[in-house]
Amino acid sequence: METKLSCAIKASKELVTNLHRDGLDRGCIATFNNSMVIRQSFTENESSLHRSLEALRNIASGGTCLYDSMYDLITGTFRRKGDVTRPWVMIVVTDGNDISSTRSLYKCAEEIYSKFTRESSNYLFLVGVGDDVKSDNMEIMAKKGNFTYVPVKDFYLLEFVFMTLALKVTNSLSLSVNSLAVNNVSATWAEVQQHRRLSNVAIDYALLIDISYSMNDRIRGPPPPKCFAGHDLKEAYSRDWYCDICGKEGQSPTSKHHCTSCNFDACPSHCESGVKCKPLGYCPKSHPLRCVKYTGKWVCDEDRKLYRGGMSLKCNQCDYDMCMGCLEDKYVILGLAKLILGS
Repeated sequence: METKLSCAIKASKELVTNLHRDGLDRGCIATFNNSMVIRQSFTENESSLHRSLEALRNIASGGTCLYDSMYDLITGTFRRKGDVTRPWVMIVVTDGNDISSTRSLYKCAEEIYSKFTRESSNYLFLVGVGDDVKSDNMEIMAKKGNFTYVPVKDFYLLEFVFMTLALKVTNSLSLSVNSLAVNNVSATWAEVQQHRRLSNVAIDYALLIDISYSMNDRIRGPPPPKCFAGHDLKEAYSRDWYCDICGKEGQSPTSKHHCTSCNFDACPSHCESGVKCKPLGYCPKSHPLRCVKYTGKWVCDEDRKLYRGGMSLKCNQCDYDMCMGCLEDKYVILGLAKLILGS
């Protein structure tokens, strides 16, 4: 079972992997408990950032000095070593409330604004995870400090939050992050990578991670989504995969939702925590249909037409194939039936 800290490390590594461009962007890793510590100063080397994150495991201890640590990172790192010709991005993660800082919430907010967020090209995101964070206080500080506070219910959501924040930074779209949920994610890491590759704007960014004692707490993740047969879907490497529900090509060599028993893959859009994936259609015996991409000849069992290549919805149990056109016709008929019955 993962801890809060291990979950934060995992999400941070994904962020670095997908946001950072070696030799162009500069990243910094910092932590805080009773005080702030720089674990890796600004570097263009992605491997150095990953090593510093890996070294954070099993070091959680002490209290929560949030306000002073945010100020210290801004004044000691960004203001002294940051490149003023590029945007600055600072992401802070905490699971609790400040109990150790010398400055107040209001003083911290004033200093953040005057030294960091007054510049429109700078971004600061404070992510408060769990029920122990006093979100009302964080909202007040964010408003006065001109930055974004993101309340998150559970640590297993952290990667999705980072994904959305990364996309918010890398394009001009205004994404809503306050209502983020497991099944309401409008970004993908592939999109983040694409935007970073197209952008010639280098950034200086820093992650400030809470390592207070409570970050040792173990967490339970959400139950995984399930394939048609009810098996849990798990992350797996799969060189050339596509969604067995809609046929969409995989965006990366890793399938986030894979069933080894059924050799089944699904897009995140078809997956809901703890629930079986829903097929696009069923065969005459009510078996769920899976997308199959043919290279040779095949016959649709609905319209009896011969096709060469292309995509079919197939039931292996019944040796049944349906073309996408017939599936669309069935939806039209079903829609008309509902209208008639409902009138």
